[in-house]
Amino acid sequence: MRKLLSFFTSMRLAIVLIAYLALAGTLATFVPQGEEPAFYASRYPRLLAALVVDSGFSGFFRSWLFILPAFLFFANLSACTIRRLSREIGKKERRRHGPDLLHFGLMILVVGSILSFSGREEGFVRLAEGDAVELPGGGLLRLERFEHERYADGRPLEWTSEVSVSGDAARKVEAYPIRVNHPLRLGRYAVYQVSHDVEPVLAVLGPGGAAGSLARGEELEAGGFSLLFLGAEDGGTGALVLLKDAAGPGKSFRVAAGEAVGPFRIATLAVRDLSGLKAVADPGYLVVLVGLLIAAAGMFFTFIRKIKDFRP
Repeated sequence: MRKLLSFFTSMRLAIVLIAYLALAGTLATFVPQGEEPAFYASRYPRLLAALVVDSGFSGFFRSWLFILPAFLFFANLSACTIRRLSREIGKKERRRHGPDLLHFGLMILVVGSILSFSGREEGFVRLAEGDAVELPGGGLLRLERFEHERYADGRPLEWTSEVSVSGDAARKVEAYPIRVNHPLRLGRYAVYQVSHDVEPVLAVLGPGGAAGSLARGEELEAGGFSLLFLGAEDGGTGALVLLKDAAGPGKSFRVAAGEAVGPFRIATLAVRDLSGLKAVADPGYLVVLVGLLIAAAGMFFTFIRKIKDFRP
């Protein structure tokens, strides 16, 4: 038992675990996480791809490669804290509990990190004004208005997505401006503003004057024909479309505003803004925050005691 306790309270063990977690965690940031095996096979040499997938490094923060060393580090901190705290309690004077608080905060931080990495959920969507997406657990989040500001040199200054949430009485939101570092919190989810993009939009007139608006990949059917918008060309002045009917696989055309293709006429080719929103559920967020605060308090009291000791 004494040898086991000595092993778990070893400073050498703590240094090795910290070095491993820091190095392996850094390497994991360079390897896309959570992809299918075919993704790694297409990106890396065969042996390296097999090593990444079979070892679990493709999901490092949810694998034994992370959880086991993190557990050992937690056990090391726990053993050190218990041994030191019992020694300090036995003293009659000059007790120093700053390091104990620091160790306890680090222990909570390890638990929070494991919760965050193993239970974190993310979802990403691009929305144009008026688009909506279904939320986990019910309800619709709709992008009512999107604004983007730029500096004089063209660099992005601010992105703002004004959203509403309906269909869920518990999380109903009339209007909320989501900005970078200013998320919308819905229960255990936080919705962040993360990007801005543009996409081409094709306005089409069908037979009888019926109008339709097509984003890339969307299709309009009328008069026995269908028109598929494949994308913009010629610097945004032309469009590539595919005209299909029941008789064959279809034929592609390059068209500009005002031109006709089959029973359709191209009205305009424009672009629309897309807001990139990410929903994140992090079960370890509050635990990590508490751990950081306790560790900071421990460092503060430790340094205060050191300063007092150096005073004449």
